Amino acid sequence: MHAFLKWSAVALVVAAAPFALACQRNDDATIEPAPVPDVILPFVNVTQDALKGLKESWNIRPGVVVFDYDRDGDMDFYVSNAYEFGNWLYRNNGDGTFENVADDAGAALRQSHGTGVVACDVNNDGFQDIYVGAQGSLTDRLDYRSQPEGRQNIDRLLLNMRDGTFSDITEAAFGDAANARTAMSATCADVDRDGWVDIYVGNLAEDDFRGMSVPFQNGQYNVLFRNNGDLTFTDISESSGVHGQQVWMREGDGEPVLYKDAETGDEYEGYDPNLRDDLGSRVGDPSGQTQAVTFFDYDSDGDSDLWVANDGDRLHVLRNDSSPGNVRFTNVARVMGVDQVGAWMGFAIGDYDGDADLDIFVSNVGFHPRLAAPPDTPMPFCAYHERFAWGTCLHYLLRNDGVRDVPGAGRIGAFHDVAPSVAVTPSPLMPPDSLDPANIHPDQVVPTGLSAYDFAFGTTFFDYDNDGDEDLYWLGSTVDRGEAPGGEVFPSAGRMMRNVGGAFEDITVRAQLVDVQRARYDKIDPADPKKNAGLHRIDPMFHENGKGVAHGDLNGDGYLDLIGTNSKGSLWEDSRQVSFSEAGGPIFVWMNPGGNNRWIALRLKGRMAIDGTGSNADGIGARVYVSAGGMTQVQEVRAGSSYLSMDSVELEFGLGRSNSVDWIEVHWPSGRTQMLEDVDANQVLEIVEPAQ
Repeated sequence: MHAFLKWSAVALVVAAAPFALACQRNDDATIEPAPVPDVILPFVNVTQDALKGLKESWNIRPGVVVFDYDRDGDMDFYVSNAYEFGNWLYRNNGDGTFENVADDAGAALRQSHGTGVVACDVNNDGFQDIYVGAQGSLTDRLDYRSQPEGRQNIDRLLLNMRDGTFSDITEAAFGDAANARTAMSATCADVDRDGWVDIYVGNLAEDDFRGMSVPFQNGQYNVLFRNNGDLTFTDISESSGVHGQQVWMREGDGEPVLYKDAETGDEYEGYDPNLRDDLGSRVGDPSGQTQAVTFFDYDSDGDSDLWVANDGDRLHVLRNDSSPGNVRFTNVARVMGVDQVGAWMGFAIGDYDGDADLDIFVSNVGFHPRLAAPPDTPMPFCAYHERFAWGTCLHYLLRNDGVRDVPGAGRIGAFHDVAPSVAVTPSPLMPPDSLDPANIHPDQVVPTGLSAYDFAFGTTFFDYDNDGDEDLYWLGSTVDRGEAPGGEVFPSAGRMMRNVGGAFEDITVRAQLVDVQRARYDKIDPADPKKNAGLHRIDPMFHENGKGVAHGDLNGDGYLDLIGTNSKGSLWEDSRQVSFSEAGGPIFVWMNPGGNNRWIALRLKGRMAIDGTGSNADGIGARVYVSAGGMTQVQEVRAGSSYLSMDSVELEFGLGRSNSVDWIEVHWPSGRTQMLEDVDANQVLEIVEPAQ
């Protein structure tokens, strides 16, 4: 249980342009990160003890959210699972253990096949509710249009009843507009700044008809639900410009690959309108296959903009151009120059270079396709598209370089991909194959920097050692786990990248964050660490089927912990690799070992939870600056960003050796600005939005 210091006094409230004061303060700041230690204290996989046994998901897309659902001061977590297995709601017992109370709490949803999850307070009562994505059967060969009434594949909204239980209010909240497509990731933000958080859902495609080697992709429209403030929602996806658009599918000469509707004569790029399911319904929509979504004020104008990661299509950045009574977004990715076709999977947002603005990491397939010749026929797979200027399979690290005015487009964020140029010190035990140029196919370009690394789904920025800079973790693989048929296609066992002055060091093995079951770190020989590493399962060839990841302080020690999810998959039954069987995917709870650096954690409370004015209850969309020891840091309160998953909304800042914080500046979604000064370190501080 945390010891809280509640602070509701307002030291300074200014009516200024959003973020102007904090940016001005940072111009004169000198950012000096804490000294880099020589010793890496490893994370501890506490799953067996904390969850009272090994936990395996039988889901193909298990999501995780870290949140304090019962408001008792410590972090709980929720994991989606497969049909009939039931989702898990792990209540924190405060003694290092967690108890699954999903059934008793009404949150198991055993008749649903869960996917992405997000926790946000939709009614501003101070308790986070849960939106749970879902998908249909993987073998029925039916589009969402063919699902019967009373279908169990629709997303669910669980209302927190404030007594430890949840109530499924899906039907009353959404009616016929409830999302029945294949939901992947979801995110919340107050898009119209009316004090109520809205919900955006990214949808993929029907898996029975999904392929990455054909010249079309029948994706599904995404959904934006506007919160009406009375526990009902209105679908405004199309009118607001966020439901999706036709994919980019081109021949080698740049000409579009077109399909004509046999009934209407309409033509579509990269979408086959004549594809039908087993009941004759049209399959999918003329839109991309969305894997991850997040709201992020990329242009620092005070509202929440939308980022959409599509698999086999362009990255989309949708600027919030809403006005009172009119929610509207404009796609500015092409003007920004970041609209390459990729296998975009997840988002991590953080200030990697310490200049007090927010950068963004976008996960992708990685270097793996460059080990072979690129395909020469059109298909969604990024390996085809990166033959041309419009595509890439490599990760993005988009450095925030401020804003600029573009004729005809207005004010846009200036972001540049620096992944190829960011220095990475590789792990001596688990370097990526791409670091040896001999492994790269002669028809391919050798990747460099962070671009040289492997496949990723879920990802998160967090200051793991509280030294004042943002470190980066990701995990992910697809096709299957390493010890199964197809597991060799994208062998990725996760990466923990320690931030060293804006460069990175791969400390995955030293931090014991390899996404592999039964890895024997204790067998590593310090004198010859590479000796027999594979025999001790310190090798990507043993990778799990990584999917979601989220961070939060699970034990209240001021250091952020990680939860990683892995999907079910096959497993060879013997060394001859003749037969295989199904096996669940392990859930990993990695506890941070802590250290001697100081920290401060901030929990925001918007006035909508107090008197019905101002910002939403959790301050989602607020931007917070913290200055201590010559460093100015910045974070935003977000609900949902990583693949399928969500970090805690509690903001934690590492302070290095500083005993106190010089000042904290909060820019609330309502437009109010708040300043606190001379705040003690090593505490959880609740900041209450000031009255108007």
